[in-house]
Amino acid sequence: MAQTTAETIVGEETVRNTWTSAVLGGVSGGLAFGVLLQTMGMMPAIASLYGAESAAVGWVAHLFHSVMFGLVFAAVVVRTDYRDADLRTTAVLGAGYGVALWAVAAAVVMPLWMGAMGLDAPAIPNLDVASLAGHLVYGLVLGAVFVTLRRR
Repeated sequence: MAQTTAETIVGEETVRNTWTSAVLGGVSGGLAFGVLLQTMGMMPAIASLYGAESAAVGWVAHLFHSVMFGLVFAAVVVRTDYRDADLRTTAVLGAGYGVALWAVAAAVVMPLWMGAMGLDAPAIPNLDVASLAGHLVYGLVLGAVFVTLRRR
């Protein structure tokens, strides 16, 4: 059975709202985590992944990563039984996602990437506690903002 125009419009608005919420959640989490990275002087290290040295390039790269990871989070959540979860549950899912990002992206991928760029890379795995805290904050904010905006 074909969808009516009204059903199609509602479906398109829901999809658009989901992805917009994911982008804004990613940016919000990225800003919260970015403040920690900035105070630790880590933005130039992020910029170095792209052959640059400036904190501004580090911010752009960090926020780009934050949005991309936010979109992945949303794609996973909306395809699971958690698609209609409440704020607390989604924030906790986000925090868990932040830990997973830390364990994979920060602890393994980033040192490998730095080494491939010929940079002084930390040991693998890079189990930095401050990085873990930042990724937890990122995920918590991502999950909370995503579910809050998605329900509007």
